Amino acid sequence: MELSIDKRSSGTYYRIRESYREGDKVKKRTIRYLGTLENILERFSKPIPEDVELGTVSFGPAAALRWAFEDLGLDDLFTNFLNPEENHGFPAWKKIFLLVWRRFFQDMSMKAAVEMYDEQVFPFWWQEDITTVQRFYQFLGENLDEEKIENLQEELTRRILDEEQIKECYLDTTNYCTYVQDDTKYLRIGKSKDKVVGRRLVGLSLALTGEGLPVLSTAYPGNRHDSKLFSELFGKVCQRIESVGSDLEEVTIVFDRGFDDGDNYDLSRLSEPHIVAGVKKNWNSVGEKIDNADLDEFQLSHETNHGKCYVKDSGSVQIGKGKWRIVLSYHDKTREKIRKKMEEARSETEDLLDHQREKIKKKGRGRPITEDGIEEKLREVLGKWYGCLDWSFDSEERELEVGGWNEEWDRYYETAGVHAVITDHEDWSPSKVVRTYFGRKGIESMFHLTKKALVVPVEPPYVKEDHLVRAHLFLIFVGLLCYQHIRKELPENLSDEKVKSAMKMLEMVIAVEDESLQFRLANVNEKTKPILSNLELKKYLPE
Repeated sequence: MELSIDKRSSGTYYRIRESYREGDKVKKRTIRYLGTLENILERFSKPIPEDVELGTVSFGPAAALRWAFEDLGLDDLFTNFLNPEENHGFPAWKKIFLLVWRRFFQDMSMKAAVEMYDEQVFPFWWQEDITTVQRFYQFLGENLDEEKIENLQEELTRRILDEEQIKECYLDTTNYCTYVQDDTKYLRIGKSKDKVVGRRLVGLSLALTGEGLPVLSTAYPGNRHDSKLFSELFGKVCQRIESVGSDLEEVTIVFDRGFDDGDNYDLSRLSEPHIVAGVKKNWNSVGEKIDNADLDEFQLSHETNHGKCYVKDSGSVQIGKGKWRIVLSYHDKTREKIRKKMEEARSETEDLLDHQREKIKKKGRGRPITEDGIEEKLREVLGKWYGCLDWSFDSEERELEVGGWNEEWDRYYETAGVHAVITDHEDWSPSKVVRTYFGRKGIESMFHLTKKALVVPVEPPYVKEDHLVRAHLFLIFVGLLCYQHIRKELPENLSDEKVKSAMKMLEMVIAVEDESLQFRLANVNEKTKPILSNLELKKYLPE
């Protein structure tokens, strides 16, 4: 064993390393991460007095995750897939558990997680030496090829469905920023869906059942448009639905207008499952339906956070090479917001035009005003409504003429918030079609959980290679699956935020009583009791 010094721009760190033999080669590995000198001094300069409370550690997230692992039988599953010979001191399932736990309702850096290995009794109730997060990732990266990931996902999906039939399946994609410097197969420069530009992205597709249970996740290059991914993703989703025992002809696949493309609609129209999909109004047949819609003919369907939803069956439209039934809908609050935004843009545009006229009259110093310059400013203010304003600029006469707002503006204003949904369900009511489509909110919530609130955000700077990216995204799938399995056991009126808050509140108090360690739960109250009782988490208190 030796003490290793790791000098970085952020400081100097210490760790204990040992040599080991792998075949004919002698390699080194980290067996204990010590941190900075300040951390080491703090650790050894504070002896624990007798008969005092030692402190509290997080209990809820680790205990709930442990319950999910046991209930789904993931211990044996991961060990059999990744480490069947059990020749490692630290089994595969424990590596995966720790990596998922590290971000499961936590906000913890890699360094902090490694340091807590020495200080937290729970969830480390097993008594083995453990290595660093980097080693865990390397193990997964080396043992999880694409075929194993697909097989594991299929088995995980089968277990969480528990022989239930899939009725609706929601498909969508997102991407994540990373701090990687070089391109790989998956990591490419582009514009993220969070509006971040210039950083390398990794893409993730996700398919969920109507109840929010994960069915499929796939990594893809972060700069590819959704419409270009559809045919491959759609095929994988259909294959997964069949492989877990559901009848494709009884399933409805739902996707949004980000996949809008004639070939994609033709592919889905000719497939076995039913389809409910969003469609853009730039199709002539769809645009005509929206422009000619009489909003007085819309019927109240239901009410959501976006207001009252009104629907109208509008017959059929030609898209691609086939015909689809089309249903129009709008939410009154969303419609009001769009109209207000249009009015603000119109007012700002008129102020801009007045300002430009004043500048033209003054003929002051600086760059002369040009038609291109005026257009750039107008496009910046109006966005997609730029074509609604008739204007011209005579550079020789230095005159800015404004013809006013044209009929296109009136159409945008009249049809603000109207959304088109297509389907091949001829017997469904317009309300059911729209309710099914806007059930996509569940998959958007899942993407939010992967990015901000739960599990493993795809942003650690050390995930730089494709095999590690695949392993990383697989951990996200495991985390979401465990979380949704937990949610199934909890009351429906508990929101994600309430579940998260309750789990964070559940702590374990470690104290010395009669010269022995004692473990007790803290913050047992009305908020935390549903989680404690429904999942029977008290059994995970260390003995």
